[in-house]
Amino acid sequence: MNIKLFFTNMLRSSYLLSLLLCLCSTISDGQVYDDYIGAGHMHKVLISSSTDSQYSATSTINGLGLEIDEYAASRFLNYSSLGADFETINTVADMGISNWLDMQFNLAPQISFTDSTWMIWDHFYPQYISIWGYDYIVNHGDAVIPYWFYWKMAWWNNILKSEDHLRQRTAQALSQIFVISEKSNLQLSGPGMANFYDLLYNHAFGNFRDLLYDVSLHPMMGFYLSHINNPKSDTAANIHPDENYAREIMQLFSIGLFELNLDGTVVFDSHGFPVPTYNNNDIKEFAKIFTGLAPAGYYWPWEDYSGLITEWGNEFNESPATVITWEPMIPFDNWHEPGEKYLLNGQVVPAGQTTLQDIDSAIDNLFNHPNVGPFIGKLLIQRLVKSNPSPEYVKRVATAFNNNGQGQRGDMKSVIRAILTDAEAIDCWWQTESTSGKLKEPLLRYTQALRAFNVTNQSGRLWNWGYLFDEAVSQGILSSPSVFNFYLPEFQPNGPIADADLFAPEYQIHTSATSINYINLVYNWFVNDYLGEIATHAGNAVHNAPSYDINDLDPADYLYLDLTDEINIADDANALVDRLDLILTGGLFSDETKNSIISTIQQLSDQEERVQAALFLSFIATEYNVQK
Repeated sequence: MNIKLFFTNMLRSSYLLSLLLCLCSTISDGQVYDDYIGAGHMHKVLISSSTDSQYSATSTINGLGLEIDEYAASRFLNYSSLGADFETINTVADMGISNWLDMQFNLAPQISFTDSTWMIWDHFYPQYISIWGYDYIVNHGDAVIPYWFYWKMAWWNNILKSEDHLRQRTAQALSQIFVISEKSNLQLSGPGMANFYDLLYNHAFGNFRDLLYDVSLHPMMGFYLSHINNPKSDTAANIHPDENYAREIMQLFSIGLFELNLDGTVVFDSHGFPVPTYNNNDIKEFAKIFTGLAPAGYYWPWEDYSGLITEWGNEFNESPATVITWEPMIPFDNWHEPGEKYLLNGQVVPAGQTTLQDIDSAIDNLFNHPNVGPFIGKLLIQRLVKSNPSPEYVKRVATAFNNNGQGQRGDMKSVIRAILTDAEAIDCWWQTESTSGKLKEPLLRYTQALRAFNVTNQSGRLWNWGYLFDEAVSQGILSSPSVFNFYLPEFQPNGPIADADLFAPEYQIHTSATSINYINLVYNWFVNDYLGEIATHAGNAVHNAPSYDINDLDPADYLYLDLTDEINIADDANALVDRLDLILTGGLFSDETKNSIISTIQQLSDQEERVQAALFLSFIATEYNVQK
């Protein structure tokens, strides 16, 4: 039976429509394994030990220590990686979560997104010269440096090849807190966007203060939130410092709108109103801090503009980021707001400091604010583990932020470990709680599809543009519609979730259109064998759409999944579904879902078609799309 005809007929029937669970709930009635010890069964269990070793007594029970099973390892990798294959799941099961985390934390950054962007550009640039000619390119201002889609190709290429799972997952989470976006003039500077992502990637396991400081000085952030070339006051000319970044570094990047307790709950005043963390005067004072910063240089291939960095202001002040390099912004103290600045909690920045000294003082002021631990901690929990962490969970993570056990504040390794190893993350008992789980981001569903089955091609060029995917599901890397990300952390979809006063951020982009588009994408991945939008020649990378027809690709660039193991067991429908359940959900498929998939694929005789059908149905099942 032809699988495309098979699915076409099924899509016309109510049978498949009933099988499409349509991602309608944040709660999945997945299987809860209660027939063994380990991997998180700790609810109301008290354990003691006569020894004092690297692992506490509870570590042999809660999944952090020496023994966990593959199901627990798979669930753990669902929120600590961008997707893991069967072999990686077994590695974590063998090593134990603590040992695996240690190994991942000790891996130095393996790649440079900036270098990869230039490498891909070097592949295309001679083609542009050959097709259009140098004079045409110069006269039309085209292809002077790599645009945003070259950086996108670099991102997909790198995340699909790297083994630093945790650093990659953390960087992707951070990119939704420290937001810049191609939905701006930044789209003209692929290397700049790649370099900003390198910043997040390299700082993922460092100190939060260093991250906040370097984000503030990055020209892509300076351009996006308009504090690049931000001048001091000139009352006669009615010029005042731009307040955009001053507002967002507080509201979105560090302390939030309201004072918080250590557990993330809001502090209220005696009249029952939330206590604000800052006011308009505070924004004005911080705006004074972020004045006097300018590009470190300009990139313009056929003319020398290096001398422009010796003076403040030039003809490129309002031009796109194409001409701004990606080095940290540099200070022009003569254009920095003089005088004292009055920051939060009574801190006064003295007059006479340099631009960078003032910025240091401001970053310290924010970094040491008591809100940072619970505010950033909760945002990271939402991005990695669950949409509705308990106050106790937030408190434990905030405590790790405040002190990593060695007196250090802001240690990202300590924060990430606290998030990923908390009982609410690894204890199977929590799966039955109505507050647990999160809708899996569309981007993470896609990365898992490609990583779980080792996508590859003969050329080694995994240069996925991802444009159609971004448009279909309203999410791509560094492509949010605004600095507020793709979805707000407090978003509540109408219905049972809002009625229960719970949050489900990802539902803000889960609409009738994007949910159907996702199902169509999955059909293309596994039935049409169309796994990505690969562009390797100038005709389909620029000036024209990328190659959407796989027949237009060089065969060496055609993407394919390694489904050998799945095909080898496809005759046994139960075994195949069990394997997919393990890899994709960590054993959360309900009996109803399993039986539906099994009964469907048993109608197919061809092994490869069975695997294709099983993958399609698995990727649209609720238990896959709702992370538990």
